[in-house]
Amino acid sequence: MADNMIKKTLLHIGIASAILLFSGNCLAQVFEDVTVEQQQGSTARITIKFTANVRYKRFVVSSTNDLASIYFEVAGLANDGKSVFEESRKWTDASVVPAFTARYFSQATQPAEKRLDLTFEAPLGSLKIVPSADEQSLVIEVTSTRSLQANPAPAPRQAATLPPMTLLPNDPSPSDREQSSLIDLTRGSIARQDYETAIAYLNRVLNMPPGTYSQEAQELIGIVREQLGETKRAQAEYELYLKLYPDSPDAARVKARIASLSAIEPAQTQTASSSPAKRKPLTTSWGGLSQYYYGGQSRIRDEFTITTPATGATEIDTRNISSVDQSSVVTDVNYNLRHRSGNWDSRFTFRDTFRSSFLDSQPSRNRLSAAYIDLKNDQATFETRLGRQTAASGGVLGRFDGAVVNYGFGSSRVRAGVELGQLSEPGLGGDKQFFGVTLDADKVFNNFGLEFFAIQQNAGSQVDRRAVGGEVRYFDAKRSFFSLIDYDVIFRELNIASAQGNFGFGEKLSVNFLYDYRRSPSLQRSNALLGLLGVSLSDLARTQTSDEIKALALGLTPVSRVSSLGVTYAFTPKWQFGADYRVSSVDGTIATPTLPASPATGNVKTVSTQLIGTSVFVPSGVLVLNSSYLTSPSYNAWLFGISTRFKAGNWALEPGFKYYAQDNAIGSNSRRFSPVGRFAYQFREKLSFEGEVNFEKTRTESQTSNEDLLSLFYYLGYRYDF
Repeated sequence: MADNMIKKTLLHIGIASAILLFSGNCLAQVFEDVTVEQQQGSTARITIKFTANVRYKRFVVSSTNDLASIYFEVAGLANDGKSVFEESRKWTDASVVPAFTARYFSQATQPAEKRLDLTFEAPLGSLKIVPSADEQSLVIEVTSTRSLQANPAPAPRQAATLPPMTLLPNDPSPSDREQSSLIDLTRGSIARQDYETAIAYLNRVLNMPPGTYSQEAQELIGIVREQLGETKRAQAEYELYLKLYPDSPDAARVKARIASLSAIEPAQTQTASSSPAKRKPLTTSWGGLSQYYYGGQSRIRDEFTITTPATGATEIDTRNISSVDQSSVVTDVNYNLRHRSGNWDSRFTFRDTFRSSFLDSQPSRNRLSAAYIDLKNDQATFETRLGRQTAASGGVLGRFDGAVVNYGFGSSRVRAGVELGQLSEPGLGGDKQFFGVTLDADKVFNNFGLEFFAIQQNAGSQVDRRAVGGEVRYFDAKRSFFSLIDYDVIFRELNIASAQGNFGFGEKLSVNFLYDYRRSPSLQRSNALLGLLGVSLSDLARTQTSDEIKALALGLTPVSRVSSLGVTYAFTPKWQFGADYRVSSVDGTIATPTLPASPATGNVKTVSTQLIGTSVFVPSGVLVLNSSYLTSPSYNAWLFGISTRFKAGNWALEPGFKYYAQDNAIGSNSRRFSPVGRFAYQFREKLSFEGEVNFEKTRTESQTSNEDLLSLFYYLGYRYDF
């Protein structure tokens, strides 16, 4: 059986590798990975990993405990909400937590802020955010209404008689049909003695609202636990059955099962303690396919005031311009395959996005964001990732094709690693290869972790970047802190110096802060090629000295600085208030023969507030009120927004609007009103539809002209999870 699973694994990897040969680049993606891990008892942790660093700000849970929202910021992504498509990932394995969908949004009412929604198919006992061990992840700890702790599985007992099948009602509801299908799959799994899969199906039924098949599922899960030799857990499931259905005609059969378990428990305990069971090989796969149509169009009405010099008479000249700004279909495919056997855990991940554009000004593009194999051995503390991937640390600048290998020493608190590969997007100077080494230690003392790295990157035959740096990490149940230093030894300049933290004070108050200094783009000798078409570093080195190249690169690589401080206070169980103060700036750049100099932005200061209420209108509803005031040397701006979201049956609805006003230093001003509506409809267990309509009306006035701009942006599509 294990050989068949391995053959199946290799077949899946071969098919996916063939897809890899036809994939290229472009389009941004946000999600790197979604995982769920069991903790003790009924507790589990959901980890959402991103392709860039994230900074957590605040967390909201609906009173129905089936919808959670996390507000955060993402480093390295555009804030206009259009360069990164809104993404979703669905977790369908309900053996640990109810199936859920994770959706990433660029906030319509707060452009610098992002939002992650977790929508569960069944309520949970509780949800809370907990500190993450890295800067690229958000971790949510959940407790289920059911005990989900997994134990090693002893040898199965002799097959037990299954209860009679529950008949489908004459007029079944969609929920009845879904539960009936899951029960059929459960019985088939039991017949094959595939009890882990049977438990997964049964948990999906039991996590749904009570229905026709809930009683049968409750008895079946006790039988499956009994077949696995988990006597205490089987007894607990049977006792729960008697509490839920004490007057059932089948209660006598369940009581008899409890009595038989009580008789064999001492013997089973002795056997389990003397010879622990070996983990059974297990192969699982999951993924999804989505397609969305993105459309947008605008109409501009300009009014120019024309003055006749001779007479002083004035007249208004009006012009109307209409255009289609966006028209494309975006197709996203993701596939995951995992095989566990003994101490080995292997996984294949594939994600690709293709944008088919219908506009000549926007070419069709493809982006292969991930295609890698993970291999881990728990006993040897060895792990490696091979293929296209995004670096989590180690000084690598983005997505690359290559390998990362780590080996743990002793208790595996200390790990040494090597990283090598080629950046998947060449950029200036052509293909860029790198090689680096890392040394990482977790929990060196008092929850502190450290990492050191050294890396060299080449552009063609020239050294492009040579850097050393490290990270300091700290996290416990209430606090987290990360800092990163990246120092380029060629330039003798800081590339990145960043520190961020989150601190909780009791259950009501939390504080977050950020200081981020970084060269943008990242400091490299090839930045000297900005504005020089068809020139390599080797070509430039023939006409300029090394110091001249470094000076040119430094002049074209401005420093970006961001400082922010935020607080969140929950003053009632239903209401919480958040406030943020942020100061940012970007240095100017020098002029070149092909590029003009760019001025520094000066300090841009922003004060933002957010009031969030849950269960304001409906039990599953969340109401958000936003306001921001921004001041800078070139303009001042105000932003006010309101949005609400709630569930209604299979529908998730989110209407809202924002009002934006800007006064420019040159004397002009703009006012924009933007209503927006978003929906998601769960049509079947694995098929959902989503859409959004965003309308903007902008009025810009100056002494000599007025402009009215009407814009409409929308998307509509589906997602199928398998």
